[in-house]
Amino acid sequence: MIHRKKSFFLTLAAVAACFALLIAACGGGEDEKEPIVFSDLNWPSAEIQARVAAYIVEHGYGYPTELVPGDTVSLWQALVNNDTHVTMEIWPAQQEWLLDVEEGTLVEVGLSLDTGWEAWVIPQYLKDANPGLVSVADLPDYMDLFVTSDSQGKARFVTCIPGWACEQVNAAKVESYGLTDVLDVLNPGSSAALAADLEAAYEKGDPWLGYMWHPTPQSVNLDLYQLEEPPYSDECWATTKACAYPEARVLIMVNNSLPGRAPEVVTFLEKWSFKAADQVAAELWMEENNEDTDAGALWFLRNYRDTWASFVPAEVAEKVDKALEDEG
Repeated sequence: MIHRKKSFFLTLAAVAACFALLIAACGGGEDEKEPIVFSDLNWPSAEIQARVAAYIVEHGYGYPTELVPGDTVSLWQALVNNDTHVTMEIWPAQQEWLLDVEEGTLVEVGLSLDTGWEAWVIPQYLKDANPGLVSVADLPDYMDLFVTSDSQGKARFVTCIPGWACEQVNAAKVESYGLTDVLDVLNPGSSAALAADLEAAYEKGDPWLGYMWHPTPQSVNLDLYQLEEPPYSDECWATTKACAYPEARVLIMVNNSLPGRAPEVVTFLEKWSFKAADQVAAELWMEENNEDTDAGALWFLRNYRDTWASFVPAEVAEKVDKALEDEG
C-alpha cells in the first residue's frame, strides 16, 4: 500500500517511484502472463477436467486462468472466436463443425478421455425380457413398453441435453429413422436430470429408453444395452445421421493463439490422459459426499498425483503440491 504523505507536493522522482510500485503491484511487469481461458462445458467429466487442468496451469505454470460456462454450441463458437483458449472435450458429434472451421483456427493437441461411446440405450433387464428388441428399427414394434401417462401415446424417449451437439443429432436420427410418430422426445434439461431419470427407472425395474454416453457412473454401474444401428459412415453422418454414432475419439483442442504464447501449456496438454475409471471414481466421490466439481477436481489432484504429475515437469508438480497444501 502507498501511504499519503503530509506534504501535498511530490518530486518528479517520487511520482515515478509511485508509478513503478503501482505497475509492480498490478502485475504489469514484462513477465506478466496473459490469462488462459478454459471452456467450462456443462457435464461432469468436462467440468472436472477443465478444473484440474486450469489448477495446474495457474499454480504450476503461473498463468491466470478463467472458466467460461456454457454448452457445446456456444463454447464451440467461443473457442473459434478466441474468447476461450482451451476445450478439454470435443466429442465426435461435433465432427461436422470441425470440417467447417477455417483451417488452422483450432489446433488439436491430443486425446481427452481414454474411452467413450454414445448410443441409444435400454436397461439390460428389459432386453432380457424382450429378446426381439435388438435395434432402433425394432422400436415401432415395442413402442407400448415405453408409453407413459404423459407421453401422448408414444414411446417416451429421453434425449440429449439442450445445447449439446447430440441433441441435434438425435433429432435428425428420430426423423431419418421414421420415428416421429413413435417417439415422444423428452429433453431432460441437464446431465444430472438425465442420470437421475435413468437411475430412478433402473431402481424400480421400469422400462427406459434414451441417450447415454460413457464414461459416466451410470454407464459403468448400470447394465445397459446399446440398441443396434446401421454402421457409421462419413456419408451418413454428413446427411441423414441414420447410423451409429462415430467412434468416440474425444479431443482436446486449443485456439491457434495459444501455442505461440504458452508452448509449455500446450506440451502439458499433449501429454494429458484422463482414464475413464479415474473420471468415474471422481464422480462417485462427489455423489457420495454431496460435493461439486470444484471439490471433485481438488480430490482428483490429491488422490491421483502420480497420474497428473506424469504430464508436467517435476518443478511444476511441486508448485501444484504447494498450492494444494495451502488449500488446507
